[in-house]
Amino acid sequence: MDRALINRIDALRIDRNVQRVPSWCVQLAVFGLALAIVVSRRPDAVSNPQFWAEDGKFWYADAYNTGGVGPLLQPYYGYLHLVPRLTALVAQALPLRRGPLLFNLVAIVIEILPVQLLVSSRLSGLGGVSTRMLFGFLCLSLPHTSETHSNITNAQWYLALLAFLVLVSAPARTWGWRSFDILAVVSSSLSGPFAFMLAPVAALVWWKRRGRKPLELLLITIGGALIQGATMLYSLTHAHYLARTPQPLGATPGLFAKILADQVFLGALVGGNGLCHTSVPWAVLVATAGMALIVYALFKGPLELKLFVGFAVLVLSASLLSPTSVGKVPAWQGLEFPQNGLRYWFLPMLAFAWTLAWLVGRGNPKGVRSVAAIVLCLMPFGIVREWRDRAFADLHFQEYAKRFEASPPGTVFTIPYNPPDGRWSMRLVKH
Repeated sequence: MDRALINRIDALRIDRNVQRVPSWCVQLAVFGLALAIVVSRRPDAVSNPQFWAEDGKFWYADAYNTGGVGPLLQPYYGYLHLVPRLTALVAQALPLRRGPLLFNLVAIVIEILPVQLLVSSRLSGLGGVSTRMLFGFLCLSLPHTSETHSNITNAQWYLALLAFLVLVSAPARTWGWRSFDILAVVSSSLSGPFAFMLAPVAALVWWKRRGRKPLELLLITIGGALIQGATMLYSLTHAHYLARTPQPLGATPGLFAKILADQVFLGALVGGNGLCHTSVPWAVLVATAGMALIVYALFKGPLELKLFVGFAVLVLSASLLSPTSVGKVPAWQGLEFPQNGLRYWFLPMLAFAWTLAWLVGRGNPKGVRSVAAIVLCLMPFGIVREWRDRAFADLHFQEYAKRFEASPPGTVFTIPYNPPDGRWSMRLVKH
């Protein structure tokens, strides 16, 4: 019997065996495994939880000092951040010393949720169970992503991935899944600017599939985009809500090629690197090869993969048009360095990794499968090399929290936290 046919039969047998297991058992097992992966990459998020970047100075401090639900409607960087601000509001029911742990646990669950949806039958269009499990593993183990792990500030990138998967998945057939879908899309649309990139995806899905449920999600996404758009216009007239002074981009074709090569394509394979930092020709060669694989998937891949690649391109374009400046150099010069702007590369890198995983499938020509397999063989090196993220500097947050809790009302407390670059501290006025 032909070897390819034997492999296909074996794959079908695996999928059928998995499908015989009750779905709740599969979901529970996947959650446990995913939790182990996420915590193993940054164990200090649980063992020594601390705030990160906007976590303390904005989300927690605003909720504590202002009180009520007012901070939920307060823009930052020009748009709303529903999930981190809501988490901060809930954290007020706990002692200050428990706040970072709650923030990190919520972020970890958000990081795992896309994997839970991937292994459900609703995304069978992306491939069999084994393929979707591989996609889920790549989502959690991707190198060059340390900035996005286990912190609520950057959980918006995983929320965007979750909302995308909801939009392209088969329509929900139960009230539980329908509620999950609505909650995921609303949370993402109101936690960052991603509704603008999700709306075209939702529109294409509705145009392809029609039906009431795709239309419902499309309207929610458009509503989120309108709300965030109005918030951004409001922020432009109230400059203190923008929270940053734009720096010149300094964009050039050479820098674009270097960013694509080092940060996206090689970043997904080997992790942080500067392999093309000094050579524009090499950067152009790597970027062209990576884009060639992406273009092939856009023509030959399943609808869900095509839409994800398109979504990732929109996210990358928006990130490069309006990045956070690094130091006083033009923005793109700062983004060229390995450890800068890691959150911007997460979805483009994942789209590239998923494309490679799909290309090695049996439905593609042998030559394409061979090239993709050779490239994909580099990824274990990057995964192992960057599996464990560097622990946050221990700034003794728990000691500050105990002193704050023991202080009399009216005491003004300033608590430093990570990153320890002198910019990040939160000011609390004891109730």
